[in-house]
Amino acid sequence: MAIFKKWIRRVNGDVTDLLSTGPIPPFHVDSLLIEQYPDAIYVLDTNGRLIDSNEKMGLLFDDFALSPADAEEFAPYHEQALTGETVHFELVKAYEGQQRKLAVTCTPLYKDQLIQGVYGIVKDMSAEWDTQNRYAIMKVGRELLEQVPGLMVIEVHLADGSFSFSSQVSSFLGISRRRLNEMHVEEIREAVHPDDWERLTQAIQTLRTADAGADFAMEIRLRHQMTFEDLPVTVRGALSVERDVITYVIFSTKDQQRIENELTDKDELLRRVCEASDTAICDYSYDTSQIEFATGQFQTIFGYTVKQFNAHPNYWKVVINQDDLERVNQANEQTRHTTPVHLEYRIFVGKKQKWIQECRQHLHDETGRVRGFQALIRDMTEVREQEAEVLRLSEFDPMTNIPNRETMFQSITRLIQTDIAFVLFTVTFNRIGDINRTFGYEYGDEWRIQTAHRLQRMVPDEAVVGHLDGDTFLVVMPGHHEDEWLIQIGEQLARLSKHCFQLEPYTVYPNMQIGVSRYPNDAEDETTLIRRSYMAMGRAGKSGAAPISLYASHMNLDELKRFELLRDLPSAIDRNEFYLLYQPKVNAWTGDITGAEALMRWEHPTWGVVSPLDFIPLAEESNLFIRLTDYLIEEVFRFLATLPNKIPISLNVSPKYLYHEQLFNTFESASERHDVPLHWIEIEVAETSQLDASHHIMSVFSSLRALGIQLALDDFGKGYSSLAYLQQFQVNTIKIDRIFGHGVSENKQARAIIHSLVVLAKEFGLDVVVEGIEQMEDLLLLRQLGCKTIQGYLFSPPVREDAFLQMMETGKLIPDPLDDHETSANRYIQAGITITTIRQQPVSVGLSSIVLTSRTDQTLHFYAALRLPLEGDVTFIIRFASGTDLPVRLRRMTEVTNGLYQYAAEYESSPTIEAHLTALEKEVSGNEEVTDYIELVHQPERS
Repeated sequence: MAIFKKWIRRVNGDVTDLLSTGPIPPFHVDSLLIEQYPDAIYVLDTNGRLIDSNEKMGLLFDDFALSPADAEEFAPYHEQALTGETVHFELVKAYEGQQRKLAVTCTPLYKDQLIQGVYGIVKDMSAEWDTQNRYAIMKVGRELLEQVPGLMVIEVHLADGSFSFSSQVSSFLGISRRRLNEMHVEEIREAVHPDDWERLTQAIQTLRTADAGADFAMEIRLRHQMTFEDLPVTVRGALSVERDVITYVIFSTKDQQRIENELTDKDELLRRVCEASDTAICDYSYDTSQIEFATGQFQTIFGYTVKQFNAHPNYWKVVINQDDLERVNQANEQTRHTTPVHLEYRIFVGKKQKWIQECRQHLHDETGRVRGFQALIRDMTEVREQEAEVLRLSEFDPMTNIPNRETMFQSITRLIQTDIAFVLFTVTFNRIGDINRTFGYEYGDEWRIQTAHRLQRMVPDEAVVGHLDGDTFLVVMPGHHEDEWLIQIGEQLARLSKHCFQLEPYTVYPNMQIGVSRYPNDAEDETTLIRRSYMAMGRAGKSGAAPISLYASHMNLDELKRFELLRDLPSAIDRNEFYLLYQPKVNAWTGDITGAEALMRWEHPTWGVVSPLDFIPLAEESNLFIRLTDYLIEEVFRFLATLPNKIPISLNVSPKYLYHEQLFNTFESASERHDVPLHWIEIEVAETSQLDASHHIMSVFSSLRALGIQLALDDFGKGYSSLAYLQQFQVNTIKIDRIFGHGVSENKQARAIIHSLVVLAKEFGLDVVVEGIEQMEDLLLLRQLGCKTIQGYLFSPPVREDAFLQMMETGKLIPDPLDDHETSANRYIQAGITITTIRQQPVSVGLSSIVLTSRTDQTLHFYAALRLPLEGDVTFIIRFASGTDLPVRLRRMTEVTNGLYQYAAEYESSPTIEAHLTALEKEVSGNEEVTDYIELVHQPERS
């Protein structure tokens, strides 16, 4: 895995491949580690002297007493490693009468960036070699039998008496393959004619006592086990060189003449074997520098005839891949002295590259002089291509052919281990989900391919692009870089959001977000680094912001608050920092309190009162929402038990909680514990896609109603499936969302929607509650529309238990419209607010947008979409588009509506400051309303 190799060397000045899958080269020799290493290992200094080795090395090389020939074999590779290259080669050594194949890796040993020696790792590949040879034998036999009809082969393994047979044996003898597999050698006697058994036995005994390579041939009769017909055959038997296998080749006498015509001599048989196994054999003479013999497959493998090679003895140097030429030259020299010699190299046949494997054995003349060598040549192209494909599939995304997530994670880990600074971009195109759902997955696949390839062309040359998930990618870039430069790179990448991607016959534009984190500035481990890059990406492009966001240095108050809430949420439950507020539900005509909604709040030590809009989504990212909901249920039942005149109290339950196995038990046990009947409880569930599992939800709703619990659909009207929910689920109440109720007197469309929903609810026999009512004009209109129950700031904001108990003493509320909250009638200033210190520690975060509406007597008033702490160890400044900072102290906060807060803040006034603020004021375009300020605070501050 060396996808960063091209720039690692330039950045670090290190020629080692730091991203290889092997271990990182040590900078000193640790004898303990050497002994613990699973393979044989040795260490040499720059002069080739042995520094250290482990016990496994002694087992392979007789206590590392290398012969002169061994030293000569190793020396060229050691010299090559001392130039800074990692060298791989193979050796075949004789050990206790057996051939051993060894794979050796020589790697330069560094200390203080200088090569101090070489260490080698030696792996015994004998078992793998033997397996390959057996596989080659089996493949040759199988291919040969497929091409030569009427030929049968039986192999008897003398060590254990087992045997194997070709497919023709079963049909020829009338014995099923299953029975053949279960038979012993002695049982084969039943298939031989009794009169021929003695002659066959004598021939076999003679063969077993003869020299290796001996054979025999004789004619016998075999008896078909189904028809009992005697079939004349010719049996040829041969003993293997290792004297452990007897091979019988059996011809039907009827077909023998035809077969002998096809296989006239050993050369023809050899040719067929070589063709069947993609193998060639050639004999090379040192005396004539010519190829004296070669099977026909030679030309197929090399693309040239023997005659062409012999006419141009040096032409092979042109055919061989030049990167492998030195290896072949070394093998040629080595072949003159040792045998066998194994080598692998690449050649070009036309425009195609092939992998060639050779095994060379000496050829001797009558005097025993080495006169040349015989080479067994195999075309390994298919095997190597399959290996490369397996490696590619394991490390690369098969769709886009870029590094996959696992490869990127491993490579990032390697970079961190080598302590090389780099930057991580997380880039998402935000479209694949819609494309898959709308057009189909084949278009989604094409989208991934196009976006990946376009992104690769956009990034700097030294960057590496990898796939993370869907149409989200990781980009890794080397070195330390200033924030301004990273933002420039991100803006260049973000230009792809203007690019039209063609998915015939559709055109699609991406909605890009880019997050950036840096090593080692932002994190020191890969998991945190990637997560923080992903967090920064989540901020990018929101509320009109730029599509690129850098972690930490550009984190705004919203993200800082979210980070600290997520960190403190688990311990906050244990510290009992949560409490409930109750907002009354009121009769629209009489003001009578007919119910209430329980709303949870978090008293955070730094951020003050935290809305459930902030912490519930965080809790739902884990199972903490179950603990919070259990707490909510327990507190509501406890409070109901204290009410002398009970009213229904509703509580919000996440749709995910409806899948909780203890759902019913939680409500029933709380009811029994506090002696409060379940019919005083109403569950509000917001319409959501999680309710689409209708069979389960319908069953849960039915069981809750059977317990006496009332059910309400919260935020009704926002979702596209609201009417479908009314048909599927049996609920008691619908709560019309505040987006329709707030300002309904000024909105004809909202008025028509509420009227339709009231009529619809009447037909279904449902109660209706309208949320978000803050002005008297809205209440009067809702009365005309027939809405009976109102919930909103017009009657009361959410209050604590003691205040709610005081309300219940009269049981009636008088509407009190919201005032103007000290807003200016005709001017405003857009700015940003940020924290300078928190818990007396300096912090550097970005801005959250605010809108200043008025200022009087060193007090200014502004709107914000963020609940800021009035108390706690936090200091604030307001920063204006001109770059001027104004320190402020927050004194009062009013929750004007969900998602909008109005603050009063003290500041030190001066003529200069007042003049500057006056210069920044902008004219109001018309009669500004609360909804207009909501839009303004979600816009970035403008210069």
